[in-house]
Amino acid sequence: MSENLRKNILIELARYTGKEVAASFIKHTSDIITNIERFHNLITGIYKPVWSNYALSVVMKLGSPYEHKDDVIYLEDGRWLMTYSPRSGGLEHSDNRSLIKCMEDKIPICVFKQITDKRNKKYGSTYKVLGLGLITGYEEKSDVFIVESADQSILDDVTSVIPEEETRYEVKLYANLTNEFQPFVREGKANYTINSAKRDKVFRQIILKEYDFTCAVCEMKFLLGNLFEVTASHIVSKKDNGTDDPRNGLALCRTHHWAFDVGIFSLSDNYEMLLSPSLVKAETRNFDLLNLKGKRISLPKHKQIWPHPKSLLWHRNEILLK
Repeated sequence: MSENLRKNILIELARYTGKEVAASFIKHTSDIITNIERFHNLITGIYKPVWSNYALSVVMKLGSPYEHKDDVIYLEDGRWLMTYSPRSGGLEHSDNRSLIKCMEDKIPICVFKQITDKRNKKYGSTYKVLGLGLITGYEEKSDVFIVESADQSILDDVTSVIPEEETRYEVKLYANLTNEFQPFVREGKANYTINSAKRDKVFRQIILKEYDFTCAVCEMKFLLGNLFEVTASHIVSKKDNGTDDPRNGLALCRTHHWAFDVGIFSLSDNYEMLLSPSLVKAETRNFDLLNLKGKRISLPKHKQIWPHPKSLLWHRNEILLK
């Protein structure tokens, strides 16, 4: 029972990977997600619920006495790695023992990093959801645990309780949002358990939902039940081995999707419209793109979903008509 409860909590947490959330979301989670009491009580850095022998989550707090030793870096495969100090009192402290048990039995945990504290007049205490992590070691000399973002095998295990394979794939895409972005699917590295049509469907659902079914360029929206006009575009195209990572996506109406794919326009790293110089040679009538040079596109509330500069650079270099 507790194993499935843990997996369900981790699944819900994975959907928020990369988002900045308020303290209330973490410690009063049931107000937002009814079947989860809390992700963390925010009393100490390590949270072990009464129903488990394993820690459920850790938080890297601002102003912590361990702050100088706690850090986040990226691994060669793009996943993140965090050094995390145990609670004072020695490794036999019950909180530290709960982390050691997670390490020994390869049990994943939820990981949060504090962004602002209660002294911030505008936001109060906020936290970034780093996502799902796995404790892979303890360095005695430095007195830190090593926490790495969950790899594919861990995500496969966590999501195994989800019966629908499309939902499993959706959770995995969200869970990877705090990993270093890779615009291309690495040849020989892809290990899909879902066919291409279903992957495309999940990618489309995420992009359209995050952009609120609205074209990022012209802000046109039509939504009536299952009828909608907007489409989901891969920035690095699928034929060029582009990833399904939502950071490689844009919501565009059909006209602007076509124009983007053929290189009539691209985007700067500041998300401003860049028009192809070839447009001066085109015969046009009522073609609104001519008036959009320099316009900043509309972006989702969830900043971790925003188009990644690596994909935009590729599009400018490879697709934008010169």
